Amino acid sequence: MKKYTAIFGFFVLFLILSNPVKSDEGLSNHIFYSYESNGSDYLYFVGVGTTLKVNHSDLGMQLNTAIGNAEVLASDGYLEEYTAWEVSAKFGYFSDISIFVEGGFDLTESLFHDLRYSDYEQENGYTDDVDAFIGLGAGIKSGAIEISGFVRFREIDSEYWEAASESFSGLQIALHF
Repeated sequence: MKKYTAIFGFFVLFLILSNPVKSDEGLSNHIFYSYESNGSDYLYFVGVGTTLKVNHSDLGMQLNTAIGNAEVLASDGYLEEYTAWEVSAKFGYFSDISIFVEGGFDLTESLFHDLRYSDYEQENGYTDDVDAFIGLGAGIKSGAIEISGFVRFREIDSEYWEAASESFSGLQIALHF
């Protein structure tokens, strides 16, 4: 998954640097709350983002960052709780009805990955991949409020455990301004 995270990051950077937005009418900001679950496993986030559209089109991308909490059942049967700071990007059609694909990763794990392990653990391969996800979804927007549904496939693990579930579904409520 580390290889895919790097490819995704370079792709997002390329899109940002290519500057698809030619005017302010293709740019909007939002705050959001999202909740996703699989059985008793759940993740919830509060975040901010911006939507960038190609001039005179509803095609574009959303860049988001969010801080949240999760509680997931590990494959060893223990319930694990953690906090995450995620960054993500959605690509698709954004209008009164939206359809998108998305991907993202845990920024805290990415930035501080090497601090989580001793030199011995790193030399002997006791590291794990950065938590990441891919997904798809759709939304309906009325005025400034948008409600989206999505399905995500997540890699969630730690140094000592791995989540038993990888698929999650959820809702996001956003306020655009």
